[in-house]
Amino acid sequence: MLKLRKSLVGHALENHLEQVFREHAITNSRGKMTENRAKPDFIFPGIIHYHDPGFPAVRLSMLGVKSTCKDRWRQVLSEARRVDNKHLFTLEPGISENQTAEMAENKLTLVLPKSLHDSYKPGQKAGLMELNDFISLARGRQ
Repeated sequence: MLKLRKSLVGHALENHLEQVFREHAITNSRGKMTENRAKPDFIFPGIIHYHDPGFPAVRLSMLGVKSTCKDRWRQVLSEARRVDNKHLFTLEPGISENQTAEMAENKLTLVLPKSLHDSYKPGQKAGLMELNDFISLARGRQ
């Protein structure tokens, strides 16, 4: 039952983000297949662009969504090989410095609501991104 509840929370969070992207006219594909049958939560500007070898990889973005990270954040690292710098939206406050350092080493940027940034230590905050900043990044690549 706990797994089902967490799954429902994750899907609800993805639904909310999809609506935010729609309201900001950010094109994307949700849950579409990349390599090895992986299904990243969001690919920007879309899966057609992702699979087009002529589309510049520097204009692609990937956003994983996890209401809580724990050790599951590593799952997003293999979901979109063409995207070097990946992003992960989470609602988890105060992830450990060791984990955020490991995320940075793996070119993964945490995207959090601004209200959660203060739950991170000063040395971690420079590596965090707000959702509005991610929206600007995705818009600029479209």
